[in-house]
Amino acid sequence: MAGGDGSHCPVRELSGINFPGAPYEHTFFVADTEATGSMKPGELNVYLWKDGFHLFFPMRGKDGWRVIGILPKRLRQRDDLTFEDVVPAIQQEAGANLSFKACHWFSTYRISHRAAEHFRDRRCFLLGDAAHIHSPAGAQGMNTGLQDAYNLAWKLALVVQGRADATLLDTYEQERIPVAKRLLETTDRAFQLIVADGWLGALLRTRILANVAARAMKFERVRQLAFRTIAQIGISYPGSVMSQALPGLPKDAPAAGDRFPWIRLKFAANGPAEDLFEHLDDTKFNLLVIGQRVSPEPPGDVEDLLRVHAIVAGPANEAALSRAKVPQTSFYLLRPDGHVGLCGARLEIADVKRYLAEQVHLKTQGKRSNDDRLQMQWSSGATLTPIRDIKPAA
Repeated sequence: MAGGDGSHCPVRELSGINFPGAPYEHTFFVADTEATGSMKPGELNVYLWKDGFHLFFPMRGKDGWRVIGILPKRLRQRDDLTFEDVVPAIQQEAGANLSFKACHWFSTYRISHRAAEHFRDRRCFLLGDAAHIHSPAGAQGMNTGLQDAYNLAWKLALVVQGRADATLLDTYEQERIPVAKRLLETTDRAFQLIVADGWLGALLRTRILANVAARAMKFERVRQLAFRTIAQIGISYPGSVMSQALPGLPKDAPAAGDRFPWIRLKFAANGPAEDLFEHLDDTKFNLLVIGQRVSPEPPGDVEDLLRVHAIVAGPANEAALSRAKVPQTSFYLLRPDGHVGLCGARLEIADVKRYLAEQVHLKTQGKRSNDDRLQMQWSSGATLTPIRDIKPAA
């Protein structure tokens, strides 16, 4: 059972998993509007004011903007609040040239910073806002939840199909809890700077943060870092038991645990350049072999887990690999989620088979795992025991 249904998730509560943290004191608003003003079309516009901030997100349609901000203190106790009550406060900061022609949806909300102590309790899993909630600073909430879901989904799929051992599911919590904790720490620090009260907070927002951010975003490297952070494609799992590297790769090459770079490659000498991630099979592990011979057919004992991709030689592929800092003689075993499981310079297929046998493949033939025993407890008795009272077999 996977609970991804928000901060009041019954799966988490019935499993007895603690959700420590605290709410922020501020009340926020969100509105989907039609507006005109100084906003730059097609881009996120961030306004840092003396008494808070406003974010204008571009939406589809003519003059469509989603507006997010802090509710003024004098309005926070009202139950009958409408967007029209908030408009004067926004215009006071943004200027009279900001005009709202319509508001299609308006809501107020409180936010907290919390993270579950565990993302798994036996046969129950947590993901998304059920596992961690944080401030909107950084705009990473949705993408983090999607990454949780992807990480758990491919592992669950292999296990329930009998193609992987249930111990593979242990790596979900091992990999995702550090990401959630790091996200809470960074967003909390950023948020405290943005909403700090008093003259010092106002000075920090309007004079320091605004100028530093505006100048920093002029640099391509900073913009790329911001994109990778918000899109969550910069996340890596270097400490995971599933991330292993063999000798021979340079330090600046993609490493074990990294999300493999997005590149376009030719998979046939006379074929077109293709989106790598569109070409891969995301129900299996994908072995990329560069600059060395390999059989296109995976070994019979792992064929249900593995696809082999021999990257053909040629100027176009060499240029694409060079830009991504992928060595011209190397191999990368990619997990179904695109992260590097195993990598090295010289490929020995025995290393790949060993990795799959140790990390993924069924290893308990003739034995029953705790999960198997728990399933039997549910299915063999006339009385069903509440899941919170089931204890794993010793």
